[in-house]
Amino acid sequence: MWGIRRGRLAAVGVVVAALGVAGAAVGSSLRAEGIAPGPDRAAIQDAVQASKAPTRTARVHKAIPVRISIPAIGVNARIIPLGLNRDRTVEVPKNFAETGWFRPGPEPGEQGAAVILGHVNSRSGPAVFSRLRELRVGAVISVRLQDGSTVKFVARSMLRVPKNRFPTKLVYARTRQPTLRLITCAGPLNWATGHHPDNYIVFATVAR
Repeated sequence: MWGIRRGRLAAVGVVVAALGVAGAAVGSSLRAEGIAPGPDRAAIQDAVQASKAPTRTARVHKAIPVRISIPAIGVNARIIPLGLNRDRTVEVPKNFAETGWFRPGPEPGEQGAAVILGHVNSRSGPAVFSRLRELRVGAVISVRLQDGSTVKFVARSMLRVPKNRFPTKLVYARTRQPTLRLITCAGPLNWATGHHPDNYIVFATVAR
């Protein structure tokens, strides 16, 4: 199973990044606002089904990701590896111009769902994923790996979800092909707490 190779990801159902100005949240169930209609919603259902099926094939590991490029929304940023905090929430990048790859999961390009996180804003202005909501189905996402190779993904669907109902099984599904999830915050910022109420998630599949 993915998520065990670099340290056991016990109770995956409690991990989700809260990528606002500060902090993290937890969630487990799904009440999602679908953004992409039609066939793209079917791709999400495929991911759900894949998460319920055991993965029997050996995974070929890729080099770690170092940079992400999304020309459609002006993203060209460094990727740093992230793990879990002591409370088992996902770490978030300290630099608001950088993204973070969830290292207990697959590398981008491996079988399974790779997860890359980024802040939506900071107290000084927009952050790396400030325009993630502008991304449209069919947009290309390129991830450069440490060995110099590049893996390209195509955006297939998007969801906005309350942080306290984060679709953990959907995001961390054991997909049969390489997939990618981009996660940031959504909704109005509460300046008192430094939190946004929702997460925004882009689901992408490897380009063939």
